[in-house]
Amino acid sequence: MRVLFRRNISHVLKIVWNNPTHREALKIEAKNVDKFVRFVNLMINDVTYLMDESFSELMQIHEIQVEMKDQAAWQSRTQEYRREREGTLRSLERQASSYTTLSRSTVELLKVFTAETKAPFMMPEIVDRLAAMLDHNLVALIGPKYQELKVQDPEKLRFDPKALLSDIIQVFLNLSDQPDFIRAVANDGRSFSRTVFERAAQKALSIPIKSAAEVEQLMVFVAKVEEAKLTMEADDEDLGEIPDEFLDPLMATLMRDPVQLPSSRAIVDRSTIKSHLLSDRTDPFNRSPLKIEDVIPDLELKARIDTFIIERRRVKNSGGEHDAEMAGE
Repeated sequence: MRVLFRRNISHVLKIVWNNPTHREALKIEAKNVDKFVRFVNLMINDVTYLMDESFSELMQIHEIQVEMKDQAAWQSRTQEYRREREGTLRSLERQASSYTTLSRSTVELLKVFTAETKAPFMMPEIVDRLAAMLDHNLVALIGPKYQELKVQDPEKLRFDPKALLSDIIQVFLNLSDQPDFIRAVANDGRSFSRTVFERAAQKALSIPIKSAAEVEQLMVFVAKVEEAKLTMEADDEDLGEIPDEFLDPLMATLMRDPVQLPSSRAIVDRSTIKSHLLSDRTDPFNRSPLKIEDVIPDLELKARIDTFIIERRRVKNSGGEHDAEMAGE
């Protein structure tokens, strides 16, 4: 039922987007960033869920098809076992076709929206999740485990990996000029890999699904990401060990805009609680109802964090200058 509901919403949004009048109205609505960002959050949640489910189903289908292909081993199995596996395969195929269809249409929506409006996707509570999701799915489509997604008659399952890869690359291209997106991709230590992007670029040219100019733009973006990654790593080294009171208790990262939650009195970074509230409008520490308007800025803690950052970088820079002077003597 949920899949059918999502499919209907996706269909309606496509119709709206293809109508110039409705598209312009949607662009105007997107300027209300705080409101539109909730829609963006749901879209990212949908892509994450649908892609994970479709890939999981496809991997299971691949496993059964490989098993059945070895006729000698397959025939050695009991009739009851073969019947059970064949039934499982039919069930997986039905489910997979629904997930692959909807995941493709949802990624298409992400592609067209990022081409037209970028600000909601660059919000602190969104951009890191978006970057991680895109990196993760790029790895799935082009990484070493892609072989596990290869199934017989993919058209029957409505699985079009070339089109999916093209759309995901296009989202990267749409946002490649956004400094916040570059930083977010660089900050994704789990999935970002230059090697994966290089494979994607080669694949995009060989199929082909992207022009040489688009592939060049993609690799320029990757170079900027790697440059940002080096800068971020150097900044982390400059700061050294960070006091626990300056770390976000949920993300274990340095807080830049600490706020106190009125009910639990816990201190978290504003971007962390905003991201949490997009999906769950309660205090994560005691489940009390919470709105972002209710959080209390901790100005004293922020001042101490800012002083800590400035002082650590001053010490690092002073040490660098001293080393340079010693080297010159």
